[in-house]
Amino acid sequence: MKSCPTGGNNQGLLLLAALAAIRIAQGLDPDQIELLSAFFEVLGDDLALLIAPSWNGSCSHQAEDAVE
Repeated sequence: MKSCPTGGNNQGLLLLAALAAIRIAQGLDPDQIELLSAFFEVLGDDLALLIAPSWNGSCSHQAEDAVE
């Protein structure tokens, strides 16, 4: 995984995520919060899949380049 643009200090990113979660959850009931949590979990997983080498074919392109 690549380092964060903040120079590797993830504390600010963690704090931002916590503050965003608190702000988003204000005024929602537990069922709504659970649904949003599941949505963002799936979104994060899908983003990770988009950069996975086996899914975007970058491994096969690297192998083809090495042969040429």
